Amino acid sequence: MGRNPRVMLVEDEPMIALMVADMLEAYDFDLAAMFRSNGEAFAWLADHRPDIAIIDFGLADGCASALAFRLREQMTPFCVISGFSRHVGGALFDGVAWLDKPFGQEELGLALRACVNSTARFPAYV
Repeated sequence: MGRNPRVMLVEDEPMIALMVADMLEAYDFDLAAMFRSNGEAFAWLADHRPDIAIIDFGLADGCASALAFRLREQMTPFCVISGFSRHVGGALFDGVAWLDKPFGQEELGLALRACVNSTARFPAYV
């Protein structure tokens, strides 16, 4: 039996981060790391690579566009959880599951399955 997919979670609202962490456990995903800012996530990504990432678009230290770009460069599938509308992300987020807050466990499960089942990892965004 293979290992559970490892997830990096980047969410600056503690209650939402804890809720998502609980949802991950329910779907047999392992929380590899949890961060509240782009800066923390970038530092961790320098030496680690998750199987999947869940990122909040609007973080306290800015939007997550640069983080999404890095994940695409590393060919790491990710989904977005956000209070912002999908259109604010632009083309960089094409093909990415975007969950509007509030969202439910089933919606997150579908987004995670889409990441796991992604046979064609993202090409680097140009």
